[in-house]
Amino acid sequence: METIAVIDFETTGLGPNQGGRATEIAAVLVRGGQVVDRFASLMKTGAWVPPQIEALTGISN
Repeated sequence: METIAVIDFETTGLGPNQGGRATEIAAVLVRGGQVVDRFASLMKTGAWVPPQIEALTGISN
């Protein structure tokens, strides 16, 4: 049975050219429609998290 990785990044903006930085990465492994493993970690990039991103993601400075 095939295993699929689903990955999600949370950022402070649209992209690095606009000053956006990654703040969190998460992944789940799905096999047969069931989550079989998961991982999530905040990233300390030194980037300031704007209030609108904090409201959207719940991630704060």
